[in-house]
Amino acid sequence: MAKVLCVLYDDPVDGYPKTYARDDLPHLDGYPGGQTLPSPKAIDFTPGALLGSVSGELGLRKFLESQGHQLVVTSDKDRDFSVFDRELPDADIVISQPFWPAYLTAERFERAKNLKLVVTAGIGSDHTDLDAAIVHGVTVAEATYCNSISVAEHVVMMILSQVRNYLPSYRTVLDGGWNIADCVARSYDVEGMHVGTVAAGRIGLAVLRRLKPFDVHLHYTDRHRLPAEVERELGLTFHETAAAMVPHCDVVTVNAPPAPGNGAPVRRRPHRHHEARRVPDQHRPRPHRRP
Repeated sequence: MAKVLCVLYDDPVDGYPKTYARDDLPHLDGYPGGQTLPSPKAIDFTPGALLGSVSGELGLRKFLESQGHQLVVTSDKDRDFSVFDRELPDADIVISQPFWPAYLTAERFERAKNLKLVVTAGIGSDHTDLDAAIVHGVTVAEATYCNSISVAEHVVMMILSQVRNYLPSYRTVLDGGWNIADCVARSYDVEGMHVGTVAAGRIGLAVLRRLKPFDVHLHYTDRHRLPAEVERELGLTFHETAAAMVPHCDVVTVNAPPAPGNGAPVRRRPHRHHEARRVPDQHRPRPHRRP
């Protein structure tokens, strides 16, 4: 029997949903690039249901318990003597999420004597001390591609909202105002702008593909240059480094996790007579006070 310790975010403040906006999910045949979708023999949940919160349990409880395993689910992970810390010493598997990560530090690895596998229910492993995992012989895995497109869509949404000054303008309306000049003074069309991505992997390339119809000039930098036919298809300009790319861009998005060689290359400073607005790194979880 294995003990699976699952760290998930809390349920909605009004309780676990009883109904949803959709009855089903759009049908997909595969991921971009030909990677196949998961094909389980059976599922015991409704696709589209909220599985990522504590009550959803990632849809794992029935399956794991039917196989004789133990599942412990909690959202309590950051405070001193948290449920996560109390349950960790005899856990065999830890599962957490990119935006509600269970930080596996070297200290925690020392206390997790039974730990064999660390899984991200999503993509990214920067909340895990990979060197410590290697020392302790722990496998670190993620669900590759599962939410890459979700992140890419979020990046495009953030770029549009920042360029259009949408969020401050919306706040003006919520506050009862109709100060049009104040809203549009910092609002621009993205059309014709130069947009660059630091890294052009699954997420970065998906961002570039979704931005092309907006008639922007697309730039990228990556340790591995994209195929020439992709550069021609999307009209991409390649730069050897982020430092070389940033001065040419009105908008820069960082689509790489914090890892050796991926240090934050963008500083808030004016470029090309525009105030630089950095779209948040979509891989970086919010830091917390515990080691």
